[in-house]
Amino acid sequence: MTVFIASLFLPYTIDFQVTEPKQGQHGSLSSHANVDGPGPILGRLSDTYHPSRPISCLPLTPGATTEDETVFKGYTSRSADEIPIANDRLWHGPSEPRAIPWGHSRIFNQPRSKATDPPTPSILSSRGPIQGPRRELSLDGSQDRWDMKYCSSTRVSLSNADWVVKAAEQGHGGLQNAIHAAEKSSLLKDKIWVGTLGMPTDSLTDSTRTDIAETLQDVYDSLTVFVSDNEFEGHYTHFCRAVLWPALHYQMQESPRHTEYDGYSWVQYLKLNKAFAERIIEHWKPGDLIWVHDYHLLVLPGLLRESLPQAEIGFFLHTPFPSSEIFRCLSPREELLDGLLGADLIGFQIDEYCNHFLHSCSRLKRLEVSANQVHLNHRHVSVVNSPLGIDPSSLYTLRQSTEVKGWIHSISHRYKGQYLIVARDRFDAPGGIKQKLLAYELFLNSYPAWREQVVLVQVMSSASENPDLEAQISIIAMRINATYSTVTHQPLVLVQQDISHFQFIALLSVAHIFMATNLREGMNLTSHDFIHCQDGQLSSHQHGSLILSEFVGSASIFRGHKLLVNPWDYKQCADAIKSALEMSPAERKLNWDFLLDCKSPYTAIKWHTGLQEALTKAHEMQIHQTSQLAPLSPTDLKKSYRAARARMFFLEDSAIFGPAFVIEESLPSSKACETLRTLINDPKNTLYITSNRSTEQLQEALEKLPCELGFIAENGCFLQEPGSDSWVPFVPESALKWRSGIKKMMEYSHERTEGSRIKERRCSLTFHYDGALDREVAARQASELADRINSACGRADFHVVREAASVKVEPPHAALGNGRAATYILDHLPNIKYPEFLFAAGGSRSGEALFRWANELAVAPVASRFDKSELGKTLHVTTVTTSTHATEARSVLPSDYSLLDVLGELSSVTSNGEKAE
Repeated sequence: MTVFIASLFLPYTIDFQVTEPKQGQHGSLSSHANVDGPGPILGRLSDTYHPSRPISCLPLTPGATTEDETVFKGYTSRSADEIPIANDRLWHGPSEPRAIPWGHSRIFNQPRSKATDPPTPSILSSRGPIQGPRRELSLDGSQDRWDMKYCSSTRVSLSNADWVVKAAEQGHGGLQNAIHAAEKSSLLKDKIWVGTLGMPTDSLTDSTRTDIAETLQDVYDSLTVFVSDNEFEGHYTHFCRAVLWPALHYQMQESPRHTEYDGYSWVQYLKLNKAFAERIIEHWKPGDLIWVHDYHLLVLPGLLRESLPQAEIGFFLHTPFPSSEIFRCLSPREELLDGLLGADLIGFQIDEYCNHFLHSCSRLKRLEVSANQVHLNHRHVSVVNSPLGIDPSSLYTLRQSTEVKGWIHSISHRYKGQYLIVARDRFDAPGGIKQKLLAYELFLNSYPAWREQVVLVQVMSSASENPDLEAQISIIAMRINATYSTVTHQPLVLVQQDISHFQFIALLSVAHIFMATNLREGMNLTSHDFIHCQDGQLSSHQHGSLILSEFVGSASIFRGHKLLVNPWDYKQCADAIKSALEMSPAERKLNWDFLLDCKSPYTAIKWHTGLQEALTKAHEMQIHQTSQLAPLSPTDLKKSYRAARARMFFLEDSAIFGPAFVIEESLPSSKACETLRTLINDPKNTLYITSNRSTEQLQEALEKLPCELGFIAENGCFLQEPGSDSWVPFVPESALKWRSGIKKMMEYSHERTEGSRIKERRCSLTFHYDGALDREVAARQASELADRINSACGRADFHVVREAASVKVEPPHAALGNGRAATYILDHLPNIKYPEFLFAAGGSRSGEALFRWANELAVAPVASRFDKSELGKTLHVTTVTTSTHATEARSVLPSDYSLLDVLGELSSVTSNGEKAE
């Protein structure tokens, strides 16, 4: 079995060599890179760009020391040799993605993008058509990506340059670390990465692309996806970064980038996803497993499902998933959900994101959802939360390196006697840098005793994407240093480009406080790194404090931590800094132990193992539900029926009496009553009728049916034993406190939906709109009702079910359905009546729990109920559906049979096995 791991960026990229070719770990892995067309490939490092010049320079405070800025050498000032060998199994990358602008590596020699300007903006834009030569724009479109005055003279041609495979700067480090950890532990033995090179490729000749693709496939287990520079830029820059990223992080303010190229960028997004699908389909074989990662590839599962209906497909989203109110603002919202629902399993970092996704499916697609599934017509898609963790062992190995130890010594010496606060964030709105600096400014203003003892080192892990935000942060930073700096002390150090991973790990090791106060983030694994780096093994300082935003995924893991903060509450953040600084060593140790214990269950290996197991289980369920069910064989059924000494039947009322029995509340037919009477007269048989109807609604039908029948009412909430006239409740009154609040919500929707009605039973409330005058409006009201109920009340006290033209709310016990009542029945049967033949039939969604229970019983019967002589004897279980939706049943009725016909044939078999005359 091969595991395909699809991620936008491969863990590897190409570095073109302008001198002698380098020898890779497996010998010479370099090749000549030729160019097409009249011009050469232009190397990024060939420009006369000064390597220590930052991308954007916030002005320094006059009179303040600038030594701090020189301590932290920018990541871009390092040689490409610092990037490790591409397939080094001991390599540990940054836990968070390093945001390098596509096509603008300052480490590697790579081609320039040949992407042209997008088409003329739509009429929705207030800006006129773009004229003049193309300028390479940053994400906000406001500034040149590259200072062109450095690019005009001494460029080195890569026309005949060799190339070497290197570990990429881009990509999700946490994911890559998890895959490396699984490989080291032999949990993952055959995997293939699928992704792009993270660089422009239009300038490459076909032969160069072929050589690169073959090398990566043969040596690095990677399938390279090539798309045009236009397609990649439209996908990544104009849709992923400008549309999806803000929406997923609750930043939906309108900007020109959201409206100008919306249609264009969506087309490019689809094209890149299709390119991934074609590459995977080309190499997939039955039995292989496909994992798709992150928001760049949301529609890929659906594309794969169209061509590979039997494939095992999982999807994991590393970012947050926003509330349905935010997600519904995206114009291709339904297409994105459809794409995701092509997977067998969809994974999220925390339960909150799962709930938001389920609400979006319910509200926007009007699909039936449960606590961990989305129910489609012929499939069920599983939804799970599985927090990604770090690999402590590889982090420990990295910490032992001479580079990390050297940086620990340098930084400790520079800030000796001072309290160091460290932060590293993307230079965008969700990163929360602005809010953090305002909170830090308030701290310095409110607690003057700390002003000359504390230094905040804020690392920017990406270039600015928003000039307005950059200007605001510049003003705040200058104000802080102008107000609180002295000749010998600068309270704020802004490192305006990312630093090396060695240096950052050293910073985490010597920091007294790490501030992860992002406005939104999927997980924030850097906080996990910080906890391990504070064990005191490499630094005299230990047990530093973590100040964590309550809006990042890790907050759900560290629930109960004393320093969880609201990043918009500047006073709370300022007070948290003071509290962290004033903690005694014993308090810090107690907090550190708490955090370490909280995160210990969430490691990279456990994340990988848990998701693999969940996907396998979900896929096995899908295979059963989507495969063609075998028609029930009446002949084989009668053979098993004759051989059994005791038999048990569970029959759904609508399946045996017809839909009119439930919908119109009609009485059972004479034929049905006679068939049931014949079956129940056989002492070997025990029969129960299951129903969604209330006990009161069933009362008239009970008078016509044989009294020897048992009944299960309201989807397993009540049981009436054969020969009894009383009902045994399975749901206590205390579990029904939710009814009054839910009823008010339903009445609100009922008043706004003409022709709708509310059906009230003891254990459930149902909003029906099958008689609504405007079904479109009614369906929208129902979706909003289900979303309101789930959002306002959660799922602890009840279960929301979307059915055909209805929204039903019932207690959580009902999710177990009739299976719970059936378990009770079997547990209370005398041994002589314990069945050897079990028959369950139905056609509604509520019957699925009974099918699941019966199928499990067939695999592992309760052996303790048998005498020793009977051990090893198994039940003959038959589960048969009368509907066409995805089901847990193992068989379907033959085309020329009704359920009543099947029961009629069984009733004609006498107890001695002979055919009745």
